[in-house]
Amino acid sequence: MNQVKLAGGTPKFVPLTFKPYDETPGVITGGEWILEPEKLNEVITDKTRAIILNSPHNPTGKIFTRDEMQIIADAVTNRANDACVVLSDEVYKYIVHAPPKDEMEREESEQFEKKSDIHGDHGSKYNPAISQGHVHFASLPGMGERTITISSAGKTFSATGWQVGWAIGPERLMTPIHQLMPYVQFCASTVIQEAVARALPKADLPYEGYANYYEHLKAMYTRKRDLLGSALTDAGFAIPDYDQTPGGGFFIFARIGKDIANSIPKEKLLAYNAAAPGGVARQDWALCQWMAEEKGILCIPASPFFSEKCVNGDDGEPISDQFVRIAFCKTDDTILAAASALMKIREGESGDKAHEGETVSISSKSTAVA
Repeated sequence: MNQVKLAGGTPKFVPLTFKPYDETPGVITGGEWILEPEKLNEVITDKTRAIILNSPHNPTGKIFTRDEMQIIADAVTNRANDACVVLSDEVYKYIVHAPPKDEMEREESEQFEKKSDIHGDHGSKYNPAISQGHVHFASLPGMGERTITISSAGKTFSATGWQVGWAIGPERLMTPIHQLMPYVQFCASTVIQEAVARALPKADLPYEGYANYYEHLKAMYTRKRDLLGSALTDAGFAIPDYDQTPGGGFFIFARIGKDIANSIPKEKLLAYNAAAPGGVARQDWALCQWMAEEKGILCIPASPFFSEKCVNGDDGEPISDQFVRIAFCKTDDTILAAASALMKIREGESGDKAHEGETVSISSKSTAVA
């Protein structure tokens, strides 16, 4: 949010609420992250000039439901400044690995109705949408003229370091962006821009036995998600149940189980660390630091993705302490090596790193919107 401050703005945060599958005291399970309308409406006022929305969401993997998006749209219309713009970060839209069932049903119904209207053929329907289950915020009534949709070739084509993407919106909003870009990203790689221009039409063609590249991408990441998810569960983490909780992106926001928490050396917990939020290594930070230094496993603590108010527990228990973000945009060998190292932590093995001379990275550099 420092970019907002540099632009002269005042960032305000709307926390998502974590609802575990089982709320029995002492039981640690996965769960869902939801948007509560009252928390949104507490923040949105006639001074609000921009709203940043990220779906699928980094780091949680949450897919905002159509109803949740409509709540945001209503706030834009009824509560925000008349000039308020929505910056809709949709860079993971092609990686919806667990589409919302109600949105899938809606898509299929609309495809069927559209086919019937045009051809009168009630026995067939259009092919599924490329990004099944994803709702473009700009498609909501009245939001097209107030939304800048942001996407990234880096996420879709696994080339994050090249910083090539695009923004779509009405001319009055895009013109200032064109004027600003030469002073921000003036040296984007021409070669990568050309590669993306060639890749986009080719991605619609059959690929590796799938109807198109996007279907292959979804299938690949779904398999990797399940491979890493099984390893995390076996090691003692709690993860989302993707049969009931929609998910997108290439991260698992894993909840730290009791055995894993108890493995953290006591001297690491709440120790001073200048890089940690507030200079204190809380449970999530201490775990990630210990695993990196002693076990050769790299993942990302949750707390940097939360507001200072949430991390400090001003509204109750600091939920950020309980999670780490783990990426599955890795080779199968890397995921399996990480699984082996994680199991050794669960089993309480000590000594040298799980892979002497190696570090197993299951983190990922990525642009995040908290």
